[in-house]
Amino acid sequence: MIKYHPVRLNELIEHYMETRSSRRSPVSVAAATRAILTVMPDCSIESPQLSNMIARSAVKHGHAVSFDLMTV
Repeated sequence: MIKYHPVRLNELIEHYMETRSSRRSPVSVAAATRAILTVMPDCSIESPQLSNMIARSAVKHGHAVSFDLMTV
């Protein structure tokens, strides 16, 4: 199993936020999680911690956050 360095995960989350074209709709934590886990299928970060990282990044980038992780 490949262990990902937290810096790489942060880079992926930041890239996801930077590519969001609209600030009008909230960032879906579920969609962001799916996108990140597609790139890092064996990511060792637990869902709650990953959700928090996504939410912090979204807020930092001026996005609202949709906490819809239960749908993942």
